[in-house]
Amino acid sequence: MPPLPYPFGTPFVSLSSVDSTNDEARRYIQAGIAVPGMAIFTADQQKGKGQRGKTWEAAKDQSLALSILIKPDFLTVQQQFLLSAMIALGTRAWLASQVAVDQFRIKWPNDLYWNHQKIGGILIENIVTSGGEWSWAIAGIGINLNQEQFPSDLPNPVSFFQVNEKKSDPAVAAKSLCASLSDFFQSAMNKDEQKILEQYQQCLYGSGELCSFSRAGVSFQAIPLGVTPQGELLLDRIEKPVQHGELEWKIKTV
Repeated sequence: MPPLPYPFGTPFVSLSSVDSTNDEARRYIQAGIAVPGMAIFTADQQKGKGQRGKTWEAAKDQSLALSILIKPDFLTVQQQFLLSAMIALGTRAWLASQVAVDQFRIKWPNDLYWNHQKIGGILIENIVTSGGEWSWAIAGIGINLNQEQFPSDLPNPVSFFQVNEKKSDPAVAAKSLCASLSDFFQSAMNKDEQKILEQYQQCLYGSGELCSFSRAGVSFQAIPLGVTPQGELLLDRIEKPVQHGELEWKIKTV
């Protein structure tokens, strides 16, 4: 892959409040004012978006909400999961660099976990033209930063403060994450797709361990083995690769 021609976070757009940083990024694209590498940040996201239509909610100044606009000219439209994997790996590497003991993992396809607790998530929205051109990717990243407690109905959340006992300035953390992601991408550009997927597998939550799942109301156990280039999960007891949304991964309670 060619080197990334632009750094992430340039420009860095900081908003006091917004419905969704991903939606705001899409508005920049539609208005024709988006530039590759632009980052849109807020510490007060009102209607954050998660996977499969779920919402990402957090009180003001308690979390980091960041969307990076990427021109994926260095990838083909068939490599959409590769971009997702690189964002997840780069974000995980940034988290790991902030603590003394690295226990961060990527729960397939792109949630970020500390042990068995969710600390963040990634939602990438791709804009592909009718002609099949992958024109933009919007990489939305949400990180729990300063929460000391969470609503009781959230399954196994954790904040960065609970991990390292330090409060973070969301804007400073977001800028640091942008710089770290840029460095990670520049390094990853020297690797082929298989090496990146192997690195993703090494950081995969539950890799090589017997995990619990549910599909179509049936519970079962299997060992995650890795992912395909298309982002499908490989399980030792399932013959065909599993697509996102086909099963529920039952996480151990803490």
